[in-house]
Amino acid sequence: MMKPVLMLLLCLSAVVAAQAEPIIGADISHLPQLEAAGAQFYDHDAKAPEDLLVILKRNGINRIRLKVWNEPGKYAEFPADQSGPEGYNNPTHVVAMAKRAQAAGLQVMIDFHYSDWWADPGKQTMPVAWRKLDAAAVSEKLYAFTHAVMLQLKQAGVTPAEVQVGNEISNGMLWPLGRVPEWDNLARFIKAGARAVKDVSPSTRVVLHLDAGGDNARCRRWFDAMLARGVSFDVIGLSFYPVWHGSLSALQQNMTDLSQRYAKPVIVVETAYPWTTENGDGQKNIYTSTGPETFPMTPAGQQAFLTALWQAVTSLPDGRGQGVIYWEPDFIPQAGAGWKAGAGDEWDNVTLFDFQGRALPGLKTLAEGAR
Repeated sequence: MMKPVLMLLLCLSAVVAAQAEPIIGADISHLPQLEAAGAQFYDHDAKAPEDLLVILKRNGINRIRLKVWNEPGKYAEFPADQSGPEGYNNPTHVVAMAKRAQAAGLQVMIDFHYSDWWADPGKQTMPVAWRKLDAAAVSEKLYAFTHAVMLQLKQAGVTPAEVQVGNEISNGMLWPLGRVPEWDNLARFIKAGARAVKDVSPSTRVVLHLDAGGDNARCRRWFDAMLARGVSFDVIGLSFYPVWHGSLSALQQNMTDLSQRYAKPVIVVETAYPWTTENGDGQKNIYTSTGPETFPMTPAGQQAFLTALWQAVTSLPDGRGQGVIYWEPDFIPQAGAGWKAGAGDEWDNVTLFDFQGRALPGLKTLAEGAR
């Protein structure tokens, strides 16, 4: 019979091994819309289309990231009116996608935007249903909404590996109440969301996500302000697009400092790099230069960027660089789909699939770079 101490050591070893596996992720939040419009995806050299999740899993992806909007398409007021009546990215769609991802053998990260549409550094628009409330009432609504979505996931048999409480919240969230420098309100909102996550799923890690991947001073100011107000979290999440966030060396320096200063693991929860300068549809591309990085905007250049990015992530002391998640590798040009209702695709030159939905070499590199 195995001795209790030995059994404990073996269990601890298994936990460490599980945590040591790098997170190789893809945010595919737009997939339901793309599929409804008729988009198809092909693995390298495949003649027939396949389920995108099967292709991603085969090529080494192990984490799917999904954004949650509150009530997209429900109200004829901004920001809800930017979505169609289908309400893509609402809790119902997200739970269905999370369940599908888990069935495909993939773990899930949930990304709460706390808006009825996109939330990012330039806009963190209060959901229509909350906008007349004060900070205390918004905090209660945020807790209830987060708790309800987490409970729906649990009832669907999904336990998210991570949950983001807010998306790219360097400038705060739920404006104007939680807009920096309203630090007290921002901390209150984050605490409410984190508490809701842990009340339903104690094992799920809470991620705080800033966009400023290459800006150490900004990140330090933000996390210092949150810690001074008693905010607790498990993982630092960063966006890094060199066209907006600086050089890989700046990212590496920032990740190294943050991981040591706050004793937390780091995940690059959003990144991407162009594979072409061409445009696949009538919507103007948003990613048209590469900032301080000089990898060419070609399939080979995209591969080189991903390899260098992984080198920066895995260089962190004590193994705290835990992973990379590619943002919307599936966002190919497809009539009837787009970044908002009635619009086209401004991301089609930054995907990991070409304009016809065929896997690019970078898809394999995304996983290979982690090893």
